[in-house]
Amino acid sequence: MQDQSKPAMKGLGNLVERITPWLFDVGSWIFGGLIAFHLVLISSLLTVGPVDAAIRISIVALACALPLSVAGIFLLRLIKDVRDIGIDDISLQAFQDAQFPDIEAYFPPSQERESLRRRRSNIALRYSGGIAALSIALTLTGLVAALWHMAWWIGVVLLVMTILSTVLVIVVLAHSLPPESETEKELKKRYMERSGRIRPSIKPGGKTVSRRG
Repeated sequence: MQDQSKPAMKGLGNLVERITPWLFDVGSWIFGGLIAFHLVLISSLLTVGPVDAAIRISIVALACALPLSVAGIFLLRLIKDVRDIGIDDISLQAFQDAQFPDIEAYFPPSQERESLRRRRSNIALRYSGGIAALSIALTLTGLVAALWHMAWWIGVVLLVMTILSTVLVIVVLAHSLPPESETEKELKKRYMERSGRIRPSIKPGGKTVSRRG
């Protein structure tokens, strides 16, 4: 499997690079929806007031999630705009036009700028993914707590249905994948034999079968 790991990682990196604009758009859409939801729910809870622990937990969770969502969308939009306008090239050209001495020493070489832009985008996507996960968890906590204020079983139902919906989405995505071809199965079997997970054995009559180690 080692001879396949490097090409696989490189292929995954190429895939992420090609869909980076789409990932930025989806991330912005997610954070925008979270911000709108936070504002609506917080404004409603403020009218209720801190009547019990459930409402207080809900307000605290949403108050923590709102700045995270704002930071996430700000990060994505900033990095996307910097990437689209080519801020490095524009900044270099601006200082060159002003005849700033030895300005090239303050900027990476031209062959390294594209690599720097990819690295900047990858870092932004990784951090924004973590921010989104934390913000969604806090939002779910706040919503469950708000419904718990009405009746505890309503909050439990929401939590269970959220888990069930996530499992259903994963199942649908798994079933939508194309089935393995015979060539793919044969290649996987060879890789497992090379790694020692499957040991080939010979049956009487000269037929070769695979046996797990």
